[in-house]
Amino acid sequence: MPDVPDRGQSDNDAPKMMSIDLDAGLAVLLEKHPLPEGVSDADMNQSEMAAALNTSVNSISKWISSENMPVVQEGKNGKAYVLRLSHCWAWKCARDHEEHQRRAHSADQINALQASFLGLDVSDPRAALSAKERAALAQADIAHSKAMHMRRQLVQLDDVVEMIESIFSMVRDKIEGMPDVLERELSLKPAEVDKVQRIGADLLSSLGEIIEEKELSERDVEDVEVQRQWTI
Repeated sequence: MPDVPDRGQSDNDAPKMMSIDLDAGLAVLLEKHPLPEGVSDADMNQSEMAAALNTSVNSISKWISSENMPVVQEGKNGKAYVLRLSHCWAWKCARDHEEHQRRAHSADQINALQASFLGLDVSDPRAALSAKERAALAQADIAHSKAMHMRRQLVQLDDVVEMIESIFSMVRDKIEGMPDVLERELSLKPAEVDKVQRIGADLLSSLGEIIEEKELSERDVEDVEVQRQWTI
């Protein structure tokens, strides 16, 4: 269908634009990306269009030849290209939007891959950090941990595990020896001694299960064998 001049072309002083048939796909782009308010449409050569779109003539030539930038009139036999501002503006807006989406998608996939390398969930903010940013964050974390350790606000996990082993080893020995002590001190009967032993065994078993499930299940402590340490 005949191309209808954009707003601003009704002015008597505005140069007359070439009449062309408007492609349906281009019509959609014009509807989606109209010229900014106050800008009138115009037919231009490549140099003028380069200045209007704040790019180079080489870019305009490349877009025409390899990316199907819309033209009103092909340049040939010494005749210059004729480009319409509204058409090229809408085309470039659509091109920029597609490029933005492509880069955003690529960035998301890069972050997802880096997160998998680091063993992080992609939603973890650290997954989006650059290698330099992650190194700086790691150095800051190390410095913070050293400061806390010096203030006795942070201790080595191995030291804590060793202390817990000592405490519960003592507790286990006392509970295991309790039936004999109570038999001597209270003159318990054999059936009563057996009951005390069962109660002690149940207590040790429960302690081992609680430590394994609630305290050490997500810790990287290879040398701790909870069942061996706390159960009979």
